[in-house]
Amino acid sequence: MAQREITITLADDIIEEIEKYRKCARKTNTEEAVTELIKYALTLPPYFKEFDWEKAEAEANKEIAAGKIKSFDSVEDFIADLKK
Repeated sequence: MAQREITITLADDIIEEIEKYRKCARKTNTEEAVTELIKYALTLPPYFKEFDWEKAEAEANKEIAAGKIKSFDSVEDFIADLKK
């Protein structure tokens, strides 16, 4: 399998997240962790790749600010509300 080398510059907070993943996934080095994360990202279904997460978060924040939320004491209460 042919390989190419690339160089990328990432913000410190991204590097920190990669290092957390590396430790959690027990990868031996950062390069291995980055390669696995890239492979995973490339296999995501189109829905997730194309979804506008920032827009969805903004809409959710508006709903929360408007008080259009519910809370439940149990999963059963939540399921009962869904069936209404």
